[in-house]
Amino acid sequence: MKGRLWNCLYLVVLVWPLPTFLSSSPSPGRVALVAAGLAAFVGLYLRVMWCVERSRRTGGLLALALLYVVAAAMTPLLGELWLLAMWFFLIAAVAVSLPERALPVAAGATILAVTLAFPLLIGLSLAERWWFPLQGVIFTAAMRAFLRLESANRALSRASAEVERLAVDNERLRFARDMHDILGHSLAVMTVKSQLAARLVTADPERARAEAEEVEELSRQALSDVREAITGYRELSLADELDGARRALATAGVRLDVAAGPLPADVEPVLAWVVREGTTNVVRHSGARHCRIRLGVRDAEAYAEVSDDGRGCRTDAAGATGNGLRGLAERIEVAGGVLDGGPAEGGGFRLSARLPLAGVTA
Repeated sequence: MKGRLWNCLYLVVLVWPLPTFLSSSPSPGRVALVAAGLAAFVGLYLRVMWCVERSRRTGGLLALALLYVVAAAMTPLLGELWLLAMWFFLIAAVAVSLPERALPVAAGATILAVTLAFPLLIGLSLAERWWFPLQGVIFTAAMRAFLRLESANRALSRASAEVERLAVDNERLRFARDMHDILGHSLAVMTVKSQLAARLVTADPERARAEAEEVEELSRQALSDVREAITGYRELSLADELDGARRALATAGVRLDVAAGPLPADVEPVLAWVVREGTTNVVRHSGARHCRIRLGVRDAEAYAEVSDDGRGCRTDAAGATGNGLRGLAERIEVAGGVLDGGPAEGGGFRLSARLPLAGVTA
């Protein structure tokens, strides 16, 4: 609103006719009428600007019509100086009130009527009033240019705020996705190892102690991973994830078969997330006895595939894909790739991702 009312500071110009008016020793009644008229003019002018700011077109047009009525009623009281003082405000009110498509005709007719009628009222000749229409056109064009600039600045501010909001949302999603992927895998393995250690406490105390020590090591690694994710520099190692998959699946009693071909370095961190999420789901949900991981390049695409012979499709209680797979799909999509998940041939579940070799980012 401050931007639209910048020219309201110039309402002080309306006091210009008052010294001449007061020097004529007017009656108290005329003074009261002038004071009321000035207050009404200022109030209606502010109302026009306020309605424009709030996009209340009907109220603004009504205030604009009343503004012209008050201006005409004040002319006999204040005379020539009043005409010269307030006509710019009338043109400004028209310029800001009418929509862009209606301005050329309606505003042009209004400006012509005002700028030609006022000089005639104060007794100027035709040769002396040529500059009134010119000033009206220039003033209106300047006002519209200011309004367009202000509208563009507001749109830019809104766009900037939206970009900032989306950046915050994306970072929040990234962080939530990283936390789920990091802790989900570590906690799943820790749960399996803890259950195994509990069963081995009496049968094989040494093995139980070794499993408990691995749980402790996994918890330390999970804490370290969380700290790295918080700093925003989390990047997985494919080799580390394959080693972790071997350990986790061996603990769960799942036989692992890995076939890994050479991969470009820039796709490995992305595919490492596929290995992590895929093996986490095998450990937590599948009940499988055999897991296969395939990595390599085919048809100008890098691919990763994790499949098992377990219970099949991974869904949550509502029948929708779980948070881990949703987060992984978002991560692969950001990298320009495609994630597929569904029943594997011969039963079980297959999770695969394909990434283009050109322009891939982790």
